[in-house]
Amino acid sequence: MHGTQNRSTWFSGILWIKALVMHIGRYKVLGRLGRGGMGGVYKVHHDKLDLVMALKLLQPHELLEHFMGADQVRAAFEREAQLLASSDHEHLARVWDLDSHQGHLFMVLEYLCMNLGALIGEGHVLEQPTRTVPWDRALDYVSQTLSGLDYLHSRGVAHLDIKPGNLMLNSQGQIKIIDLGLSRIAGEHWETPKGLKIGTPGYCPPEQEHNPDQADHRADLYALAVVLHRLVTGYLPETQAFDTHSWADFFHKALALDPQERFQQASDMRVALEALQAGVDLGGTCLWHEPTCVLRGPLRSTFVRTGVQEHPFSFLDHLSRPKEFRAVALEPVSDGWLDPCLQLVWGEVSPWPMTWNNAQDYIRNLGAQWRLPTVEELASLLQPNQDPTQFCQRSFDNRYLWIWSGDRRSYTSAWFVDIGGAAVLFQDLTCRFYVRPVRGA
Repeated sequence: MHGTQNRSTWFSGILWIKALVMHIGRYKVLGRLGRGGMGGVYKVHHDKLDLVMALKLLQPHELLEHFMGADQVRAAFEREAQLLASSDHEHLARVWDLDSHQGHLFMVLEYLCMNLGALIGEGHVLEQPTRTVPWDRALDYVSQTLSGLDYLHSRGVAHLDIKPGNLMLNSQGQIKIIDLGLSRIAGEHWETPKGLKIGTPGYCPPEQEHNPDQADHRADLYALAVVLHRLVTGYLPETQAFDTHSWADFFHKALALDPQERFQQASDMRVALEALQAGVDLGGTCLWHEPTCVLRGPLRSTFVRTGVQEHPFSFLDHLSRPKEFRAVALEPVSDGWLDPCLQLVWGEVSPWPMTWNNAQDYIRNLGAQWRLPTVEELASLLQPNQDPTQFCQRSFDNRYLWIWSGDRRSYTSAWFVDIGGAAVLFQDLTCRFYVRPVRGA
């Protein structure tokens, strides 16, 4: 019964969007980014500012509206927009507009391409393993999130749905917390309707699953500890995954079933993270691998459009990482760095991130000998991030997170590499990533 009603709501929402001639208010709709319990999220364009933004349209899931009531859902939506708009913190997404069109409320936010869920490849089945990120980067992401949570908690706000998909990333790797629609503000007198679950199973703590009204800011710290565990292991915390006492002790405290036994404040958890970071820095070792020139054939140098097939590159595993890695020793030459094995010269990484179309202009300005690399060429520089015999050689500075390739996936998307996670991913052409030019030797 509910499935039929949900499909009806879904189709009516799509028809309503088409009836707007692809506009919501003064914003031109460029595409759909996703959907949550409160409604759909769209990529939109502000014509006068020539700026791409994200628009969240209030189209609540029928069950949410059933449990909360239409007026309460609308009030929660408005409150979320007001909370984000009034927040002056670098790790909270900014809301730029709150308006309505034909009776439908919407808010407009900064457009952010990446989130931690997409970065690690987390799908709908949370029990499935994901990609990992380097430990130091994982600690940095969580530390940034704690800074944002500390700010929210100081205002009496408990988020109550911290998970990778709600932690957005800008092109510089800066965390932006989103989705405060079902957050709780201290002193509010609103009882969660019976049957309404708040939060995401696997991330929210036991007290929140059993009785959302009992959850407070410490539920956010528990959920963030689950996020950290996922980032560094690829799994949700079920069994002991750490041999080192410092990491085991951290998770023992952060994931305590009793809220009184956890970190009580975000600042306390950040102090513990700093101790973990010091241990990573002190214990970090790597082995030097002698480069070899064993290849199974020349790397593709012409660009392709793969289409939207799920796994178009046979040299990648099911998590979009190279099945094999190679030691890389680039030699300095007059205009870049030579890979003597592949006979490729790599130029300097661009000083700033840019859209894929702007990357074409950037390459043209460098001269005819330079071009964007193919996916295979970029992947030849990737190195594993979690192997105990981790390569000492670095092909990129730590500040470069994502690098465009010249390969398209579709009319609106192209392939890029995630340096830290050693993965090949795709994104919208309007995302801003770095560029590393290449030429033949």
